[in-house]
Amino acid sequence: MKKLAIGIDIGGTRTKIGLVGLDSGQVEAMLVTPTETKDGERFLQRIGEAIRQFKHQAAGQRASLAGVGVGVPSFVFADGTVDSTYGFLEFMEDYPLAQKIEEAHGMPCFIDNDARVVALGEAVYGQGKGFRRVLVLTLGTGLGLGFTIDGKLDGPLPFAHMGGHLTITTNEITCYCGKTGCLESLVSASGIRAIAARFQWPQQYPDLPLTAETIFTERQAGNRAAEAIVQEYLGYLKTGIDNYVNLYAPDLIVLGGGIAKGLKPDVDKIHDPQLLNPYKAYKTSIVISTLEEQAGILGSAALLRQALF
Repeated sequence: MKKLAIGIDIGGTRTKIGLVGLDSGQVEAMLVTPTETKDGERFLQRIGEAIRQFKHQAAGQRASLAGVGVGVPSFVFADGTVDSTYGFLEFMEDYPLAQKIEEAHGMPCFIDNDARVVALGEAVYGQGKGFRRVLVLTLGTGLGLGFTIDGKLDGPLPFAHMGGHLTITTNEITCYCGKTGCLESLVSASGIRAIAARFQWPQQYPDLPLTAETIFTERQAGNRAAEAIVQEYLGYLKTGIDNYVNLYAPDLIVLGGGIAKGLKPDVDKIHDPQLLNPYKAYKTSIVISTLEEQAGILGSAALLRQALF
């Protein structure tokens, strides 16, 4: 019998919900809804509508529906209680999300930090398949970090989910974590915009939007200012990756998130293999995610695979 699961990826502006084949790794159906950030009942109603629709679809296929997996930007306890989303979801403080979903829909629900969920998706269904130790960095609104060993998360709880907050330089940019020179504040979308602002990009190019996508596109077109911005960005990212190599010794590093696409020409330059390594014969590769927007859905569904099968 075909095994299916529902994967939910809660994002800053959108929540993506998918019906996933646990063996195939195929997203068989997908819905996207605006993320409700203020009203808990409305939030549950929106995702509940999608869950009911996918339950009906699974029943129509006479498939086994394992349950619901959720990725949320927070520390999550073993019982599925969300510690805090740091104000992003106003109602989700010490919030028993797994319990609420289980009671409403009569299915198991497993929840984990969103970046860890993305890493699990990459390890089970993406570029990390077949590698033992996989580190996934999600470069977008922030810097998400997840690590897997043999296709499983490196521990039952997301104790290292704040691992993007490494101090790697001295500057005047204060991260929301309170540190200055923090890796997340430098390699996130806001970080590349801050670099561009110092290079006076808005004054030079008032008709171009100040976005990471624009800067990478202009770089490909030969824009020297864009090249200088990206090179500074790459310097920060390289320092962070070199630190992570010594912390995790990954066999593979996967770069995902909205910024990663622009880094395809640079993957061979953002780790220095001549630096001190975890052991003499150590080697790692860096690749760009191919799962893209489906990584969170697939990883959330894979929580069911990891827990139940």
